[in-house]
Amino acid sequence: MTEVPPRLVADPAALAELLDDVRAEPVIALDTESNSFHVYRERVCLLQISTRAADMLGAVLCDGRETVLHGADYDVRCLKREYGWRFPRLFDTMAAARRLGRPGLGLSALVEQHFGARLSKSFQRSDWGRRPLTREQIAYAALDTHFLLPLHELLARELAERGALEAARGEFGRIAAVEPRERVFDPEGYRRIRDARALDETGRAILRALYVAREARARELDRPPFKVLAEATMIEIARRRPRSEEELGLIPGVTPSVLRRLGKDILQAVRAVATAA
Repeated sequence: MTEVPPRLVADPAALAELLDDVRAEPVIALDTESNSFHVYRERVCLLQISTRAADMLGAVLCDGRETVLHGADYDVRCLKREYGWRFPRLFDTMAAARRLGRPGLGLSALVEQHFGARLSKSFQRSDWGRRPLTREQIAYAALDTHFLLPLHELLARELAERGALEAARGEFGRIAAVEPRERVFDPEGYRRIRDARALDETGRAILRALYVAREARARELDRPPFKVLAEATMIEIARRRPRSEEELGLIPGVTPSVLRRLGKDILQAVRAVATAA
């Protein structure tokens, strides 16, 4: 692949130019970056595209050309949910590597095994929804697709040599057919929290109330629930059953921000359960 700097597509004119470039390509590599660690409902924030000539970031219409992704299930669900995109000719390099019995299935492991390069994981949990993107973020994201086309060529050739390519394409088709999962909150999910079973009946009732209150506030703030109130902190609140802001503020994990945003809700939940007990 020709070594060229990644191109950031961030306006309609650049997007139109990108689409013209992509239409001439029979196969492209695609990846996405989302902001699931930073918001309540994740969104696709960045699309990385590589052709045989360049690494590009932007949008592309999947109109039947072969589209190469790695571990495509998550990306397919996200892109269907947000854009309604379909991938009639998907090639999943992770599924191909698994079928060929590769010892490491992660993209980093495969790239290092076949091309001797190491991919950084430093921006895996970056907030991709923030703008502008840094130069380092762009370089990191571009590498996620930079090696996919040569990897696709290598794996496809080996699958064909083993007579396993058609069976693999059947698996790729099943991956391409997955549908987005609607997020449904389960109020009984608190039972899966570590140490929940160690609480007494009143403690578990308090934990459930906190779990429900946390979800409502996370939705309101558009933040992941774990960033609103940590599970370990909820367990400790359920154990100690604070009766005032002073007592609540002494619990590890109850920061001034948590106390300001959730203090009244937490104390109300604790009192309501204690009163009903």
